Amino acid sequence: MFPLANPKPEPMARRSGVGRRSPLPGLDQETFAIETIRKNFQARRHGCAKSGSILVVYKLPAGKPVNVGEARVAPAGLLPVSQLHHRPLRFTAASASRAFGVTIILCVASAGAQEAFRASLAGQDAVEAKKRALTNQRFNVKLGPVSLRLQAGLTSEATDNVRYTASDEQADLSFRPQLNTLAVWRATEKNTLSLSLGVGYAKYINATEYDGLFIAPGSDLSFDVYVQDFVINFHDRFSFSQDVTGDPTVSGIGGLDRFENTVGVGVTWDLNKMLVTAGYDYSVYVPTADLYSYQSRGSHLFNAGSALVINPTTLAGLQVFGGLTDYDEPIYSDNQHVGVGGFVSSQFSQYSRLRASVGYVNYFFDPSLSAPFSQTLDGIYLDASYNQRLNAYFSHSISLGRQLQAGYSSDGVELIYFRHVGVWRLFAKTTMTTTLSYEYFKEDRQQPEKGNRYGAGLGFSRPVTRKLTGSLRYAFYLKDSDVDARDYTQNRLVLDLIYRF
Repeated sequence: MFPLANPKPEPMARRSGVGRRSPLPGLDQETFAIETIRKNFQARRHGCAKSGSILVVYKLPAGKPVNVGEARVAPAGLLPVSQLHHRPLRFTAASASRAFGVTIILCVASAGAQEAFRASLAGQDAVEAKKRALTNQRFNVKLGPVSLRLQAGLTSEATDNVRYTASDEQADLSFRPQLNTLAVWRATEKNTLSLSLGVGYAKYINATEYDGLFIAPGSDLSFDVYVQDFVINFHDRFSFSQDVTGDPTVSGIGGLDRFENTVGVGVTWDLNKMLVTAGYDYSVYVPTADLYSYQSRGSHLFNAGSALVINPTTLAGLQVFGGLTDYDEPIYSDNQHVGVGGFVSSQFSQYSRLRASVGYVNYFFDPSLSAPFSQTLDGIYLDASYNQRLNAYFSHSISLGRQLQAGYSSDGVELIYFRHVGVWRLFAKTTMTTTLSYEYFKEDRQQPEKGNRYGAGLGFSRPVTRKLTGSLRYAFYLKDSDVDARDYTQNRLVLDLIYRF
């Protein structure tokens, strides 16, 4: 049984935003955005002057009051699942536009190529990152009709095990300067073109083979079109990265350079009490080193769904999805998948929210050189998250799930995970963050391995000046595999400096 679910919760502890509070106390992000979209659609029908603006709502650190700002994206929450495995602390500045996609209603469930198995349910991290980026609207450069926001960052990271090895660990120090740009062009009152781009360079003191340019996950080109009751989004999400922190099966290497690109279209149809969506994406995953060329693949991904507004604070619906994945070389198996499931999102109060999705998925693997037989894998996928603000000083989020993903050494990895993030506001202008994580993984098809990975972290962040923000974070990982040579421990200390022009 190989389940499928949300791979990674949003790093809520590092998220913040400035906007105006929801005028509807107690409503969650999804419901408020849906009501706003409906009003704007109706305004268009009657020729109102403000018909082109839609309020976008974005996710704050767990338990914070809902804030919104002026933007032109649709509501979140239709398909409550996510996409990327990339380490957010590496691309701190670009994570403000992480996978920079359309909202979950617009793109429904588009995906990145590396996670082709989750592709039909992917995109939540990308969706909510774009909302955050566009909601803040702190543009600092104006070029005719184009508004720009520029941001620079420097990440310094020290680790005692740069290659995730069981023995002969090598310590290293790396530096990653990065420049991030968000550009928005309102082509017409209703149509908007946006570009999010994060570009940087990684320099290692010892492991110099990992030096090089990178394009941060979250870089994206997106065009939104509004036609009567329809919202159409065209998008192209791309990245060039080497980070492998998100894959617990990886051992023995410190990075894997690869290009990922997802291009597609999503359509949302507003039927008053119901929203209907459909989408298509084509994703590619291309390692640049010949040694890993057998992992190159492309995926055609299809999805459709509907969401019903049950009451002002509860949204529920159904989703169906499918896809075809083809590898360039016959080492891994070409495969097809289909699935169906349901989801619900409910705001119990202004300070607590639950979101869950569950369903059934079936995978069909063709014969390959590494697995010379056809195989069918099916199972239940699950994703659940709970966000709560207990008081003015503490908020937290809990997420857990089951999924199937493509791994570093296998075309099918079962993953069960649990994560907790706590945000402590105990000092003036200083936020403390604590993290705990557990992952169980199992791969049977190519390189049999199963094991556990444990993680813990502690971080502090605060503004240094009006434009400069600094954060210091410590993280610890312990991998316990049934293959002794693939065990490892790692300590990591990260200093981030972000300057907003």
